[in-house]
Amino acid sequence: MTPERIKKLDLNKDNIQGNIWPGLPKLHEFFLFFNITRETRFRRDLKTLIPLITTANGAFKHHEQIRLNKTEVPSGEEKLEVIPLTGVNIALSAKGLKKLFKDDNDNLKSGNFLGGMLADLQGGVAGGEGRDNPDDWEAKFKPEVEGQYIDGVILVTGRSEQTARAKLREVKQLFIGWFGFSSSIKELFVEYGHVRPDPNSSREHFGYRDLISQPQLEGLDPAPKGNHEPPLVPPGYIITNADQEPVGQPDWATDGSFLVFRKLKQLVPEYNKWLDDTAPEHHLTSDQLSARLMGRWKSGAPVFLTPWEDDPSLADCNNFDFQPGNNQEKCPFAAHIRKCRPRGDVKDQNTFSILRRGIPYGDEVTKEEHDEQTTKNERGMLFLCYQSNIANGFRRVQEQWCNKNTFPPLKRGITGPPGPGADPICGQPNGPDPFVMGLCDGQNDNIHVDLKCCVIPKGGEYFFSPSIKALTNIAKQSAK
Repeated sequence: MTPERIKKLDLNKDNIQGNIWPGLPKLHEFFLFFNITRETRFRRDLKTLIPLITTANGAFKHHEQIRLNKTEVPSGEEKLEVIPLTGVNIALSAKGLKKLFKDDNDNLKSGNFLGGMLADLQGGVAGGEGRDNPDDWEAKFKPEVEGQYIDGVILVTGRSEQTARAKLREVKQLFIGWFGFSSSIKELFVEYGHVRPDPNSSREHFGYRDLISQPQLEGLDPAPKGNHEPPLVPPGYIITNADQEPVGQPDWATDGSFLVFRKLKQLVPEYNKWLDDTAPEHHLTSDQLSARLMGRWKSGAPVFLTPWEDDPSLADCNNFDFQPGNNQEKCPFAAHIRKCRPRGDVKDQNTFSILRRGIPYGDEVTKEEHDEQTTKNERGMLFLCYQSNIANGFRRVQEQWCNKNTFPPLKRGITGPPGPGADPICGQPNGPDPFVMGLCDGQNDNIHVDLKCCVIPKGGEYFFSPSIKALTNIAKQSAK
């Protein structure tokens, strides 16, 4: 790496919000969705919030504290198993930014962001590849009442529910006050997520380990060690106006990132029943079919490296690239991890990188739900991801990859029609298109399996997470 290149990648980690990179450490997380009611007062209150915001540097130090705490507890030192760390970040929607920026020259260059998620996923795409069913969306995510649009969201994280709630109350007080008389925002609603009972497993409600394979950013993360691991990603694909970013943004937006928030309901008992009913029809066990849908066993071990039985020793392994790509005997072309991060199946895979920051919500499956194989209490994933370009990031992955039977390309001759099929985890059915997935059965024959949609989008929104400098300038400006 040349000295010039090193200089380019010298990002200001005190200017970047910490959930973008390296991610706020959390076991509990609250999302405060708000509408700006008084712009001038909001700027004043924002100024008081800025010192509470966790930067990339701050989040990195928190991760180090947690790592050291984990290594010192077994040595016999008296330390809390969960140390009381909290984090705060803020992001603004297009409507929120419009209230704070009156000059059109300050507009962000992203049509998807400016239109909002609802319009983008329910009709803003030719062919309707977004496929969200508007009837499934919760009313609070639909901007039907003037003045009730979501202008922003404040993220509050904690290592315990108590500390996170306390920090949330502190944040609310800054904008709403004790009695609300001097409020600059209207609280619309709060979403709450928390890890499942075993915090060391990092499993989502279907039981799979989550957040195993994340893009590693050049200049910020360690280089990959394996020959077949994904290459380092230029930070400009995540952080705006950084090196090699595909779409330049106004100067004020430097060191920011676009945040996608999605509330995804998971039908866990129905998913498990479908596995148990479907697997024997194709000479597979439920665990083998489950692993083929995800592309990893529930331990995290990739099926590409261990197709027939789980190998927990490979739980963190990322050293594979789906090559050669002329068959799906080891990993189905439409497996979730292959759809969302196709590695060797596409050229320039870095262009479509996203950093995922989701967290589960809801309680565990009850005995009654398990016995009746029916969901009665809602649970799922509060999905978040960051990218410098929504069209190349989330939108490309969800609409053009997960929802399309023809992706990855050039595989139809191997799988037969209609192609690889949809993503069996987060793909959404659409009209006359068959909702199927191609895979190799227990006899290594290429087949298509009829899928059951067990992940239901309940709503969401697009946001932009500005840098600390940008937030400071917003706070200083007077309304024009």
